[in-house]
Amino acid sequence: MKRNRYIITTLALGTLLYSSCKHDYLEVQTIKADITTDKLYSNYTYVQQQMWNTYSYLPDGFANLDLETATDEAEATNSVERAQLFNYGTWNQYTNPDNVWAANFDGIRQANLYLKNKGTVDINYIKDKITSTDSTTYYNARNNVKFMEGEALFLKAYFYFELVKRYGGVPIFEQPLDYNDPNSWKNIQRNSVDECIKYIASLCDKAAAIIPANLSPYSWYDAGRVTNGAIKALKAKALLYGASPLFTANGSSTTWAQAAAAAHDVIALGSYSLDANYSNLFGANNTTSGEVIFYRRYGAANAIEYNNYPIVFQNSNGNSVTPAENLVSDYEVLIKSGSTITGSVPFDWNNPAHAAAPYTNRDPRFAATVVYNGASFKSTTIQTYFGGNSGLPKQNATKTGYYLSKWINQSVDLINNTTTNHAWVYFRYADILLSYAEAMFNAYGPDADPQGYGMTALQAINKVRQRVQMPALTAAQLNQQAIEHERNVELSFENNRLWDVRRWKKGVSYFSKPINRIDITSAGVYTVKKLEDRVFTTKMEWYPIPQSEISKTGWTQNPGW
Repeated sequence: MKRNRYIITTLALGTLLYSSCKHDYLEVQTIKADITTDKLYSNYTYVQQQMWNTYSYLPDGFANLDLETATDEAEATNSVERAQLFNYGTWNQYTNPDNVWAANFDGIRQANLYLKNKGTVDINYIKDKITSTDSTTYYNARNNVKFMEGEALFLKAYFYFELVKRYGGVPIFEQPLDYNDPNSWKNIQRNSVDECIKYIASLCDKAAAIIPANLSPYSWYDAGRVTNGAIKALKAKALLYGASPLFTANGSSTTWAQAAAAAHDVIALGSYSLDANYSNLFGANNTTSGEVIFYRRYGAANAIEYNNYPIVFQNSNGNSVTPAENLVSDYEVLIKSGSTITGSVPFDWNNPAHAAAPYTNRDPRFAATVVYNGASFKSTTIQTYFGGNSGLPKQNATKTGYYLSKWINQSVDLINNTTTNHAWVYFRYADILLSYAEAMFNAYGPDADPQGYGMTALQAINKVRQRVQMPALTAAQLNQQAIEHERNVELSFENNRLWDVRRWKKGVSYFSKPINRIDITSAGVYTVKKLEDRVFTTKMEWYPIPQSEISKTGWTQNPGW
């Protein structure tokens, strides 16, 4: 029987509150500090625990949700939110609110330790305990040791991807060098962007050759562990980035055709499908969705609800990530003839019909993502107009006129401190389809399939749109702007926008524009107003290497820093 145990670490306390700062609130199971490396990696039980701990270095999606406020999607209610350093342009190589350099190299070291010592793992004691003809336990352990090699390769690739998408070229470590001991690696040079993208892809290829696409014969392989689909999804994402303008401008030789092929490899597995209900992907049971490819399970919690419930609800603490009007205006308006959808048009506040009923007949993903004035939330009508139950000038009210709906579970009762399951989704099938559409479009155009993959760019993007009953695009309508639009409305608040805009080299276009809010009167008059000016310059397309590393290694800093 498959064990009901999840590898991804869980929230330490269901009632723990997120604050404006990032906290290490994950409870990571540890191993006694006095165990030597040789003993650790010869002990099957210890080495399994060490692998589970390596998973803990994966990005903490919910703790990083506040970084969405460093994009044009959102604004933080808390005025001292760390993302404001990005927005004001006051971050640098000394102070970076998203400094993940050390954590990811620590994760790489953990993966490298397993890869170096995998041959020393002793499972003979399991064989010695067998007293019957049933050797299943031994063969399971033998397969598990091999599968953990695939997991280590995947995790190492993931950690490198987290570094490369931020910093560009970084040093590739094949050995478990101690990050905290600069003498062990200070003379190693940074690899190029091209070398790093190719290395990530090669690690994924090696991992995919180990973890089988069909894991059904291995009932002991725990839910939440790396799958063949997750490995291929990571490769597809890395190659999508590698083919993008920021990366090719910095030496990447990855082509759009290669990115399309990698995305097709995920599609061709036939293991995933779009969930009929978009909202299911962000609810308590999202790990059971056929769309979800790889996730991090947090268990029963309510921290995200405490932070993001509209303030009409008692105990909501107002540390909200609130959608900006910039994002809201990007959701299209459906054209209907009776109940039949006949088309869609961009939303326009200058259109009297749109302005009179701004939240009527919008792309369904809007209501699944945004709590707006007049929306029903926990059977309560939310009022974000000035003087309303969740509007200014109330303390901790939204500054944008909106609250976040995506990821927020309305079953939680803040007064009685109830909880619900949460799982952060790293990869899902719609993202793969949109990656495929972008790569195919740039490689072959909107409606060509010269490789015989069975799907054009146009067909892929329309699958995503039609899942939510959005009208299909025509070949003439599919362009880079349409691709950027679709990724924005489909994948908002899923840790994509911060990186998509950078890889497109469009940060100055999107992130240096003012963030807008909606001002609403009790009489129902809507006015778009500027909330905040933002700062983004070309040098910010890459993060600066932490100055502490530059001082140790003598590397050349990223341009402009």
